Amino acid sequence: MQRKSSFTGLLITALCAVASGKLREYHYVSEEKTWSEAQQYCQEHYTDLAFISNQEEVYQLLPISRGDWTWIGLHRDANDPTGWTWSGGENSAFRFWKSGEPNNAGGIEDCVMVQWDMRWMDSLCSRTLPFLCYKEKLILVQEMKTWEEALEYCRGHYTDLPSLLSKTEHLQAQSKIEGAQTDHVWTGLIFLAREWLWVNGDHLEYQAWSGGKLPHCPAQYLHCGTLTRDGEHWGTRNCEERRNFLCYRA
Repeated sequence: MQRKSSFTGLLITALCAVASGKLREYHYVSEEKTWSEAQQYCQEHYTDLAFISNQEEVYQLLPISRGDWTWIGLHRDANDPTGWTWSGGENSAFRFWKSGEPNNAGGIEDCVMVQWDMRWMDSLCSRTLPFLCYKEKLILVQEMKTWEEALEYCRGHYTDLPSLLSKTEHLQAQSKIEGAQTDHVWTGLIFLAREWLWVNGDHLEYQAWSGGKLPHCPAQYLHCGTLTRDGEHWGTRNCEERRNFLCYRA
């Protein structure tokens, strides 16, 4: 009972202590490109076009902004004309529109740009603008630890266990674990209070479960999430198993 209480307390501390904005590096690229060209450039040189999920990330980007109109990764959802998604495929739960936006002038403004205040404005995707990229700061730790020990290690030596918020981030993490010594690698996924969540508080929107379905009622003890080394999907494992793991580096 004491160990369970300690574990729960550790999780609550972790959920409250780490902001996702500290887990990404943002980069301003002064070359002027269309939105699609900027997306390709960011995916080749960093992780993707800038993904903004909360107010803290807005504050993190403000010193980087140069005052010019600049592309970010948000674009209109092709399957939902009123919806918006990020370049990596994740839904846009956080919104930061400029007053009167999005207005879809002419019915052709499907991509999003920002200026000095980082407020969003929809625009024609064929415009050529500078742009903001981000890079996930991931590292593979080749030590054998339980999920809880991995969480403590990441928070003590780096920043946190990672969230995989899009297909782009999933594939980047997959490339990082090619040298893992275990077939499954711990991530920040945890089943707590009858739901799956990322331990740093990020929203669980993008999902890549084995079998394609969220395990609503995982078997007893299978309450910690992994990324499989060879299968490119998420798994559920006993939290007491000892495995390699990914951390966000500082």
